[in-house]
Amino acid sequence: MDDAEQNNKVQKLSYDFKERILSGLPKYELYEKLNDACENCGYCTYCNFNRTVLNRYNENLYELCCTFAKNLVMLPEILQDETVEVDGCKYFTFWIHDEIRKRLNNKEIDDNNISRILTILLQVHHRIKSSPKPNICYFDYYRKTDLILWKKFKDLYDYSLNFEDIKSKIATDDNLCPIYLKYITYIESSYEDFKNECCNHSEKCPNELNLKDWCSKHDFILKLSCKESQSIAPEISQDTKDQLLQKEQEGDRSHRTNFPSHDTHGDGITTSTDYYAKLGVSISFLGILSSFFYLYKYTTFGNWINSKILKQKINANLDQNSQTFLEHDLNNMDESLYNDDYNVTYHPS
Repeated sequence: MDDAEQNNKVQKLSYDFKERILSGLPKYELYEKLNDACENCGYCTYCNFNRTVLNRYNENLYELCCTFAKNLVMLPEILQDETVEVDGCKYFTFWIHDEIRKRLNNKEIDDNNISRILTILLQVHHRIKSSPKPNICYFDYYRKTDLILWKKFKDLYDYSLNFEDIKSKIATDDNLCPIYLKYITYIESSYEDFKNECCNHSEKCPNELNLKDWCSKHDFILKLSCKESQSIAPEISQDTKDQLLQKEQEGDRSHRTNFPSHDTHGDGITTSTDYYAKLGVSISFLGILSSFFYLYKYTTFGNWINSKILKQKINANLDQNSQTFLEHDLNNMDESLYNDDYNVTYHPS
């Protein structure tokens, strides 16, 4: 990953953390005091000798140089009303490197450009230091320390210094937990980078800021017990619940209107499931009846049925006629037995 891509990534992460986690915290807002502009103020005289060069890199750098000179001289007064114990020189050093990074776009972030800009600011520092001014913060240019690493130094410092305020802020807003989890992941990664650069006698670590003290502090990066599942949805009011319930009931009524049902229960409400079951049985019966009619009317099956039925009718008629004739013969026989005269001839011996 080149410097431009890395700077884009750092800027995006920093924006999210600043807006959601650090914004509004008293110690973090001290940077805003250092951002008070100094346009055409008396301190710009320390920057005029290189105004053309600064504008060549970025038109905002001359203005930043004026603010740099003002803060360097006025830092004790700028922070005098603060009751918190802060290291003003660390604030100042982290502030100026971060402001240079933010003012330069991706194409302007080049090692040669950064080297030239920081060299000009170092000259301004020497001019002020040689003048009859009160004690000022130490400022130096570290050629091997790029702006991305300076940004990580600043982020570690801001997290450690504002930890208690961050803890209180998240305790009152569980929805910040997802952002904090990304934040602490970035901080832990930055701390690993810091240890690789500053805890092994690297020349990238600015010794005058005593950053190496962070190497021996096992509790330098404290981590809050914050789970993403703690993030909760806003509570729904009772009026909203009633409206949702009413809409749901209206939807149910509409569903029953569009999809009729005919199987009635004891309460008069019908269900579409039983209705369609009965409808299926009726359709099946009609299908069977239609098939039977077709076979009877248009196939030999109908002739076979007719012959069977006719034969049964003939047999039935024959049986009935035979029975009638039999009964008639029996009746005639009875009548002959009881009504006919019999002549018996007696022959004497």
